[in-house]
Amino acid sequence: MMKFDDKKFIAEKIKSYRKKLNMTQSELAEKVDLSDQHISRIESGCYIPSLKSFFLIADTLKIDLREFGFDETKTNNCTKDRLIDIIVNAKDYELVFYENIINAISASLAATKR
Repeated sequence: MMKFDDKKFIAEKIKSYRKKLNMTQSELAEKVDLSDQHISRIESGCYIPSLKSFFLIADTLKIDLREFGFDETKTNNCTKDRLIDIIVNAKDYELVFYENIINAISASLAATKR
């Protein structure tokens, strides 16, 4: 089960891994190009990081994505497998592009459901 929308779960994982690396919120913020305040709000469960920020944080803190429910070996859906592979192997600028596309498509689909 993916745990993308569980703010408390995401907050606790990020905070735990950051502390294991003896890294301050300021240091993490600098490495992932976010403000100290934004990292604080993510770790307190007020915010869910954007997809781009999530992957940057996970990479910086060396968090295995399986900690969040990513396990590409468990899906039998070819489309999901391809998308997961694309995201896992994407460069930062590609992630931004993919996130923008997904947001635009989601908004369009939501508008057509009304």
